[in-house]
Amino acid sequence: MNIKSILHAMLPHAGLGHLLETYLTWSGVGFICSFIASSLDKHSDVPYAAYYTSALNDAVGFKFWILLAVVGTLLFCLSLPVLYLSLHFPALTEFSRRLRRFTYTFFLVAFDEGGLMIGILTANFIDTSERISLLANKSFLFSDVGFFTILALCLLNSLLWLFGEAIHSRNAQTYSGVVALLMRVPLKFSLPGYLVVTAVLANLVVSQ
Repeated sequence: MNIKSILHAMLPHAGLGHLLETYLTWSGVGFICSFIASSLDKHSDVPYAAYYTSALNDAVGFKFWILLAVVGTLLFCLSLPVLYLSLHFPALTEFSRRLRRFTYTFFLVAFDEGGLMIGILTANFIDTSERISLLANKSFLFSDVGFFTILALCLLNSLLWLFGEAIHSRNAQTYSGVVALLMRVPLKFSLPGYLVVTAVLANLVVSQ
């Protein structure tokens, strides 16, 4: 397989159109809400402005996004061997399907939260007013939010979508993309790689 065919095979059943649509939906909500809060703040006193700032802070949070991403990733690592065993032992098929769907839920919520964060940070990047900058700093603990910060979050959030949609497809009720590729890799190659990657991820989670 050449690089082009491998990249095409890595795409889940949902397709890039689903990725773009979801990004536009959730980042759009965050973007618009940020400007609404900023506009209302111009006609209000400080307590009133603080109410709307805290409303967006309660809606999304960087630490919560990290938690969802970590739990989803660990469940993803657990789902892969269960899925592999279910291909050889049909009795595990239903358990594997439920575990994959549960894992997908964490990735889905994390991606949606990430989309909101990206929308709010983009609003902060465009409108550098004091209130909206304060909102971004309080919500995500970022200072001097710039283009590369937003780009990095977009890439990480897209990876959540890629793995989430690959581990479970809502329409087809099966796996696809990266997961399908991994299931076709010979065990003598996939097992050492899986153990190394899982050990590194587990160590990162524990050390942080």
